[in-house]
Amino acid sequence: MPVDPTTLSEVPQNSAVIVLLEEATDSLILTQRSADLRHHPGEICFPGGLWQAEDKSFWETALRELREELGIESSRVRLLKQMNTEQTLAGMIIHPWLASISSLIPYNANAREVSAVLTIPLHEISQAQNYKDIIIQRDDNLIPSVQFTACHYFIWGATVRIMKQLIKY
Repeated sequence: MPVDPTTLSEVPQNSAVIVLLEEATDSLILTQRSADLRHHPGEICFPGGLWQAEDKSFWETALRELREELGIESSRVRLLKQMNTEQTLAGMIIHPWLASISSLIPYNANAREVSAVLTIPLHEISQAQNYKDIIIQRDDNLIPSVQFTACHYFIWGATVRIMKQLIKY
């Protein structure tokens, strides 16, 4: 059955991310998106991206994106568990996967997509007091959200809602 183009905005897009724990530093790995990207330039996020038709699963999507963004092969990554999905304000469904890697090094950040790679100690991620409810203004809209406050980067939204799942980890 053909899809009615007037309802395409109501059909959620799916993406997958890797919530990557580096064992060597007991830290969470995040990336800062390149300022040249059309969507969410400069934002802090997990390695990941849109599901593509050739991906057999959302886990495979997350691994493909990790390889594209940081040059890390799937053989270096150990799946720990699937996490709860999150939905963005734009309706994107994010499928997060908790995984570990012995050491992030070596990696090769794709400069077209990633401007920085960040490590945040897991002990900071797991403390509830490091999260703060905020209001974001976009155009004339006030949007309730959440921010991670234990570092000098502005990390908010779906990324932080996923991070909060690690409070009890």
